[in-house]
Amino acid sequence: MSPTTNAGLSNPGSISSLALVFGDDRNRGALRDALDSQGFASAAFDSVQNLWDSLSSGRRYDALIACADKAWSPRRWVNLRSMVKLPILVVVSRDALELASTFDDESINGERIEFATAPVDGAELAMRLRLLHSRRNGTNAPPVEEDLIWGSFHFKRQARVVLVDGVEVRLQPREFEVALILFQNLGKVIGRAEIEAQLFDRPASPGSRVLDVHVTRVRRKLSLGPEKGVRLLTIYGVGYRLVALNPPSEARSG
Repeated sequence: MSPTTNAGLSNPGSISSLALVFGDDRNRGALRDALDSQGFASAAFDSVQNLWDSLSSGRRYDALIACADKAWSPRRWVNLRSMVKLPILVVVSRDALELASTFDDESINGERIEFATAPVDGAELAMRLRLLHSRRNGTNAPPVEEDLIWGSFHFKRQARVVLVDGVEVRLQPREFEVALILFQNLGKVIGRAEIEAQLFDRPASPGSRVLDVHVTRVRRKLSLGPEKGVRLLTIYGVGYRLVALNPPSEARSG
């Protein structure tokens, strides 16, 4: 789905451009109308993948509004927080208020996150977004995730991009996560179930080849072979193992 964008007015020095994700067209439409009334620009997406594609094309947003409804799952939250590093306003629908308990304290404390209950008017949205802006510029901002560097591979976690020999290689969000998991576990056998649990909202169907497709693309895009000092092994019936060949150094954060 191509994002639709409202022109909106600018709020200099504050949050002014927003991305909306999840929920249905009706819920997102109501939120965008409320944002319009307060002069915010917005774009709507029905999945993290579509949002990621927009970010990868160069679009920039000051904050994210996530619609939490009956279709919400804890894994969806984990995927969102791992792929998109933006302040988040979670708008919980009235028929799904029990979802509030799924946001554990550990994932919220110190994070740039606010909550509201739908329906929410423009004035309250503006107030919540001002709070997000204050947190973003305050002392409670979350620590910056350190990059992971090994040989010619440089994983920039905040930007969710990887450089190979200094050149950015474009990976899709789940491809990035697969590659990062492999390098974080260099030399170890990583089970399929363990990787899939970090990638998907629900267990993969028996016989699913989705993970294999992601791994194949990562292998090709990052040229994971002897020329890069690594070899990616498929452990049939178990998972994968990324092996260092004459490693230049241990994987490190930087």
